[in-house]
Amino acid sequence: METKVLIIDDDKIICKVTKRMFQVSGLSQDPLIFNSGENAIHFLKKDKFKEDNFIIFLDINMPLINGWDFIDILARENLLNNKDVYLITSSIDPSDHNRANKNIHIKDILIKPITLAKTKELVVRINNSHN
Repeated sequence: METKVLIIDDDKIICKVTKRMFQVSGLSQDPLIFNSGENAIHFLKKDKFKEDNFIIFLDINMPLINGWDFIDILARENLLNNKDVYLITSSIDPSDHNRANKNIHIKDILIKPITLAKTKELVVRINNSHN
């Protein structure tokens, strides 16, 4: 089963740049972009996607449903099976990093901006963890 990539960030420029980095690095030729946590949750709740494998790149600071709330909602609804969550954030707040490191649903926290070098390194890590 193919792994799908989701980018969830309210900043459209970040989404566009991240999508391009993922395409160039070979992580995904067609990552799905969501500009809100709400839209991504509605997508993931669809029966046809509940069991699919996803790698989710999630911004922490978004309006209405932030990254932490997003993870809590998916966990409560048992929708994190087959989902690898990576936080992408500009936050340098140590409490965000500590919280991410303690959360069993989060694979890693990545600092914006995402560069091609970081993306290529991430592709190697993801490929190694899926083998």
